[in-house]
Order: sequence, then C-alpha cells, then structure tokens
Amino acid sequence: VVLKLGNILRRLLRKHETFVPLREELEFIDDYLDIEVARFGRDNLEIVKQIDDQTLETFIPNMLLQPIVENCLKHGLAPKLEGGRIHLRTANRDGRLLIEIEDNGVGIPEEKRPNVYVEGIGLSNVRERLRVLYGDDFLLHIRSQPGEGTLIQIQVPELATTMASAGN
Repeated sequence: VVLKLGNILRRLLRKHETFVPLREELEFIDDYLDIEVARFGRDNLEIVKQIDDQTLETFIPNMLLQPIVENCLKHGLAPKLEGGRIHLRTANRDGRLLIEIEDNGVGIPEEKRPNVYVEGIGLSNVRERLRVLYGDDFLLHIRSQPGEGTLIQIQVPELATTMASAGN
C-alpha cells in the first residue's frame, strides 16, 4: 500500500501535464484501486478490465478517470452491504476513444439525475475539462438505474502522440 501511495503522490506532482497516454492513466487507477481493495477487502471489491491494447497509447486528459472511479466507490459501492464491482472498458472506433466505467452499486436516485453535473464536484469538473479541451467534440453520458448501478461513457477524439505532446 505504501508503494501505491508513493506512485500516486509522484503522479499528482506531475499534474501540470495536460494529456497522458491512457496506459499511464490506467496505471494510476490501478494504484488507486489497489489501495481501495485493501480498504474494502478483496472479497468486497472486484475490478474487471476489458482494455483494448490499441487504446493504450492514445492520449487523454490527465486525471480524467480518477474522479469517476472515486464516485463509483464513494456513491455507488460504499452504500452497498455486499460486494461491488467496477468494470473498465476501452475501445477505438472511427477515430474516437471510447471509455466506459460501470459499477453495480446503488445507482443514482431519479430525483438527483438532472443535477448530477451541478451537485457533483467530480463529474462537473470532468465535464468542464472535457469541454475546455475538446469544445463540443466529446461525449460524457451517464446511465443509471437505482439498485443496479451506473455506467459512465466517455467519447473523445483519438489524439496522436504528436498532438498531445504539443498540449503538454
């Protein structure tokens, strides 16, 4: 756990980078989730990843996924009495990077869904950063069912290494 915390702190100190390869973002998420698994217990938190190898060198905004994964844990899975699961998926389609983060948690209550980007600091920050970096050329979609969980879908243009380096 101490090594994972060290990795996280080193990454946070490099926060000035606008874009990072998805591979680095996923390594950060792995460290973060390893700490959470130690906290929740291996029997209470399952992490499933379906990562298309073709997506690993695609550049994405730095620290894009952590607030979403944190929301899965804090709002979706922590209130559950039994174990939870977080499913991470990536794919490239037609020049776009698709990322899905899904949990089998308690879901977002219907009355809170219209304000999810207003009341939630993590999601509102993610949405605003995507808007600043991509203009209107992104998708951030939330689908949630009370008692069944939440699916967050992100779609952004696939950035070439040289383009992303220019933004750092």
